[in-house]
Amino acid sequence: MISFRFHIVSLTAVLLALGIGLVLGTTFLDDATVNTLKNQLADLERSLDDAGERNAQLEEQLESYERESTALEEQVGDRLFAGQLTDVPVLVVATRGVDEEQVGGTTRALRQADADLLGTWWLTDRLTLDDEDEVNDLGRALQLSTDDTDRLRDNLANQLGDVLFAASDAGGENLQGLARTPSQTAEGEPEVVARLREAGFVEYELPEGADSDVIVLPPAGLRMVFIGGPEADVPPEQVVMPILIELASDGPVPVVAVEPMIDETAENDEPAPNLVVDIREDDDLSDRVSTVDDIDRVSGVVATVLAVVDADPDPGPPRVGHYGLGEGAQVIPPVPEERE
Repeated sequence: MISFRFHIVSLTAVLLALGIGLVLGTTFLDDATVNTLKNQLADLERSLDDAGERNAQLEEQLESYERESTALEEQVGDRLFAGQLTDVPVLVVATRGVDEEQVGGTTRALRQADADLLGTWWLTDRLTLDDEDEVNDLGRALQLSTDDTDRLRDNLANQLGDVLFAASDAGGENLQGLARTPSQTAEGEPEVVARLREAGFVEYELPEGADSDVIVLPPAGLRMVFIGGPEADVPPEQVVMPILIELASDGPVPVVAVEPMIDETAENDEPAPNLVVDIREDDDLSDRVSTVDDIDRVSGVVATVLAVVDADPDPGPPRVGHYGLGEGAQVIPPVPEERE
């Protein structure tokens, strides 16, 4: 007869066996898991070491490219640009907020090409017209009695377009057959630009050794470089684009619009304003104004100088092209064919 004590002992033995089995099984699984994790960790460490080596190599290559680019930018002009624009009057127009180093690099290249660099018109953030004082001051500078910002911007584009057109093509006429010969101050400065400068809408940056405190435009032969950028204080569609539309209302003009490459990796809800893209997407301007989309590269600086060379209106019209790394653009201007 099986006693109650036997049942207790048997049940205890079974429970003890189960406990021992569980402990042994758990210990075995933990060891396997730990071994697996150790192997995975070792693989990850090897992968990280490999990635670190690759990153170091890439950083070294990038530093090498940057050193090469800097050296090329500083030296290529002395060998390749010299004499390309001898005594050609060139005006640079830029909007405040645009990278000043890129503006400086462009003007340096123009000087290396022996251009007669007149200086830079800086369009200031007062042209945003986001307060009453700016609106009133611009009205007085343009000699208009209106606070309509659209009308003020249209008139600004008309007057500056006339000033630049007259300097690039003496005796030229607009579509209405009216001579575009703006009045000047005693120093030779266009009167409307002088008023805009005095009101803080335009600032001058004169080249080293300039003989005058103001920028005097020539009676003919002016070529222009408009420099844009994603950080411009005034979006191009508000001021620069209307000026270019007015300036190019009759056909191709000796203008090259340039910008740095677009940062495709930037995380923005909306794309940054882009002067070059706006011109290329405009059916009329794309046939009348040259563009360069990569002035932050040596190839873009080269393209800019050569595009200004090609902008020679004599014998006209100026050659127009689109250069850089953007869709449909050529890296640099091709060797031009002889014009009649």
